Order: sequence, then C-alpha cells, then structure tokens
Amino acid sequence: MSGYVVDMEGRFRLTKKPPFLTPGYQAVGQKLDDVKGIHKRVPLEKDKTYEVPLHPQQTVVQFNSTYLETTGRNERRRGDAVGWGLIIGFVGLSMTSLYGFLLADLINNFDVFILSIVVFFVVIIPIFFGLLINVLSTELFTTWHYPIRFNRKTRKVYVRQYNRKVEVYNWDELTFFIAYISEDRDIRAVTLDKDGETVTGMFALAFKNDVFDKSLISYFEFIRRYMEGDDQQLKEVKEAIRYIYPIHKKRETPLMSFKRLILNEVHHDHENMEYPERTFEFQPVTLVILPLLVLRYVGRVISMLTSYRHRFSAAIQAECQIDPNDPYDLNKHLPAGNLEQRHQPMWKTVVYSVGITIATIAMIFVGAFMIDVMGAARPHGDYPSMVGKLWYLFSLGWLS
Repeated sequence: MSGYVVDMEGRFRLTKKPPFLTPGYQAVGQKLDDVKGIHKRVPLEKDKTYEVPLHPQQTVVQFNSTYLETTGRNERRRGDAVGWGLIIGFVGLSMTSLYGFLLADLINNFDVFILSIVVFFVVIIPIFFGLLINVLSTELFTTWHYPIRFNRKTRKVYVRQYNRKVEVYNWDELTFFIAYISEDRDIRAVTLDKDGETVTGMFALAFKNDVFDKSLISYFEFIRRYMEGDDQQLKEVKEAIRYIYPIHKKRETPLMSFKRLILNEVHHDHENMEYPERTFEFQPVTLVILPLLVLRYVGRVISMLTSYRHRFSAAIQAECQIDPNDPYDLNKHLPAGNLEQRHQPMWKTVVYSVGITIATIAMIFVGAFMIDVMGAARPHGDYPSMVGKLWYLFSLGWLS
C-alpha cells in the first residue's frame, strides 16, 4: 500500500506525521538517506540529455510554450480509496451488528457488558472511522485532479497536494531520482537544506512503474527536455504528446473514468501509453479481479461526482499567462490521437456499456455473498440467502 499513499496526506490528519499512512513522503526534516520506505535511489541529472524516446504516458493535462501541467502520481488509481472504503465500511457495519448480538448475550454479566461497551464505543469505533475518514478525505469532496505544473519561463513548479496546499518549487533547486519502494518505482523531486542531506520538500512525478527504469527515464526526459531544452527540443516534446487529458476544465464522464481505470490493468505501462492500441494486452486473470475493478470504478465515479474543479491562485495564474497565438497550445490545437476530438464508434460505446453492466452484476453478487457470510455468523435466526434471491431475480425465475 505504500506506493499508493506515498504522496497522499489526508485533510483530516490524525497525527502530525502519520507514517502508517504516508511512508516515504513525510520526509521533511529527515536526512535523505534515512527516509523510510525508499529502498534504493537512482540519481537523475537535469543537465544531461538522455537518449531515450519521450513518453508522456497520458499524463498531460495542459501544454503550451509557457507551462506543462500533468496529473498527480495517483491519478490512475483515483477511486481506490473510496472503493476500499466502501468495503471497510461495509465490514465495519457488519461487525458492529455482530458485536451487538454478542453484547446481548453478555447482558447477564453486567461488568463484562459495561467494559465491552466502553471498549467498543470509546476505542474501536473512533479509531476505525478516524482512519477511514482520513483516507477517504484524499478522494471525496476534493478537486478533480492534483496538478503538477512546470512553468518553463519562470522555472517554477507548482504542486497541489492532497491536503489542499499548493507548494511552489524552483526547478533549479530540485534534485531528482528514481525511488524504489515496496510496491513499485516512481520519480521523486526533492529540495535539500544547505547541508545537502536534509529534506526540505518532496513530491513525486505523475508516472510510476514497477518493471523498468528505462520507462521512468523516458518520462523524466520528457519533463526535463521541456524545462531545459531549446526551441527545437520544445518541438520534440510537443510532438511526443498524442493525448491531452482535459480534467482541468471538465469533470470526467463515467465512460472516461472507465478508460482511465483500465490503463492500469490491461496495458503495459512500461511502454508508451500515448498509443494504447500498442500497449493493450488482455490477461485472463483480469476476469478474476473483475469485482475489484468494478469496486474501484464505482469509487472513481463517486470521487469525481463529489469533487470540484481545481483553480490555482490569481498570483500563480498571473505567472502562467499564455500567448493567445501560441502555436504550441495543444489544448487549442488538440493532438491527432486525442480521444476527445472525435466521436467514438457506436460499437465501442456498446462494448463499454455491456462490459460495465456485466462487471457491476458480478460485483453485486460478490457483495451479496459477503452479506451471506456475515449473516451465517449471526448466533440466532435463519438468515435468508441474498445470493439465492439475486439469482432468482437475474435469472428471471420470477417470470415462471
């Protein structure tokens, strides 16, 4: 889980620096070598040209000759916290119900009964829901995306964090490296104190990978060349972008949420995902985890519906003025492969709709099975089978 929450600091923090939620990110004030969660570092140099293909990896939100804006590190996993929160909340409520039945049996032993009540409502419930709210706060009632904006002219980097703070860094003061963590690898940017060892700031770039360092270098070079390159290299960076993800101006549709979700599941993310037709590979194991994918999808849709558009401050916007005639403004002149600039064929809409429907039904059956398991644990009564009732409904047995 450390990779997922590496830069997620909830708005409702239970402690000043919760290491159990943010390993590897809450590093301010620590020596870089002592930061927990990072097992290995591979340095990346800003003044070195890496001879690798440029891979934007469908992270670009805005692009022009003034600034490049990308998504945050966890954008493709948006909705996971809500999805798991639904499971944890369901399990918690079920356990509360079961605990209530057990307490009923303890009423005859008054001392044990009172102690159980105190432990449950004073200790267990606050801790459980406190942790749940802290995690959910990163995805509910927040912004549609957590932008990282690289200003080529002012050489500043603006990072919107999960605690609603916008951190401003000077590009020339940033040190980059590939960070190996327990789940995967990502690209970290840090600022260091005068001693060159103590961390004063840290954030992760948008792309992560668990297979090859080369894919991370391709992404870093895409960012580096935009900030450091000349006009010819700026053109190379522009031409590498095939897809603009316009989350800065409009909320994701449910169909787009589905497409963003499957980028993580049925595409090789160590290749160039600007061309998803080349990176697609369906694995049979995907069918096994289908219920979890539906849960993540539902969580992403809920997250988007409860959130709002991010807006940088007026001062930052003033530093990011775009020339109205900027030929590099890809939000005005969409790339040839951009999904938003053409209508999707009807067959794709039908396939997506059927797939989502089947997956949703599968998830409903999984949820019903969980309810049956909880019901079977009740000490009293004959609990009816929810799976049986659902099968009766979906098999149209009620028509006979």
